[in-house]
Amino acid sequence: MSHNIANFAFRLPFGNSIPRFIRRGDETLLDCTWFAGQVTVAPPDLTSGTFTLKQGSRVVIDAQPIAFAFPGVSCTYTLTPADTQDLPFSDTMLEIWDLFGTIDGEDHHVTVRKSGHLVRTLLWPLVRESDLLVRHARLLDLLPPNANSFVPTLALGWEILNRDLIKRGRRPELILDNYALIDLHIFKTLELIFRDAITFVGDGRYNDLADMYAEKYFEEWENVVFRYDRNEDDAIQDGELEAASPSVWLGEPPPGWP
Repeated sequence: MSHNIANFAFRLPFGNSIPRFIRRGDETLLDCTWFAGQVTVAPPDLTSGTFTLKQGSRVVIDAQPIAFAFPGVSCTYTLTPADTQDLPFSDTMLEIWDLFGTIDGEDHHVTVRKSGHLVRTLLWPLVRESDLLVRHARLLDLLPPNANSFVPTLALGWEILNRDLIKRGRRPELILDNYALIDLHIFKTLELIFRDAITFVGDGRYNDLADMYAEKYFEEWENVVFRYDRNEDDAIQDGELEAASPSVWLGEPPPGWP
């Protein structure tokens, strides 16, 4: 039976919904997973493939063979420290995975791309489950069936926060004050928790709580400021304090504006 390519999907961590953050000069294991429906395409169905990495128009890795890894992952490629140690920091990295497979007796060739940043260090979250419980002591009563913590929800909230930073023109790895994002992370995670609770506990007041935290998350963007390492020297300097949401001038800028 022919397989409908509309059922194909792909997962390329760091976070699947944000760019890949690659630390310069590190050995880095990159992975790509190809799904046909709910099934992972892996050897022997995944027959071969190559990996290419570009920075802008510069080819860093040119169509090198992929490796076949471990259960649940289709393939991997390992960057060596020498591959990136002499490259400038940037947000112009591009992975290109060319994969060949045979699914339900039909040959397929797919090309999967993921953009990324080459960074000095990652932006790490500071929020833990205990920070949520301080605000709602009985929050664990709302754990979904078969779940034992809200760690996955915290991870999703962090992905959404990073994605919103990028939408606002900010590169997460250049934010020096990660504490400035704590409330944003908490508000988004609690919104997700209460929104999910509606689906298996019932509406009640959970919808109101979800809406409240969605509004708090929106409003917090107008208040957040942090030191932003625009010159990428990994040091806090005068003049680097910036708002999370950049200002947009609709007329002439104020006097003294560069």
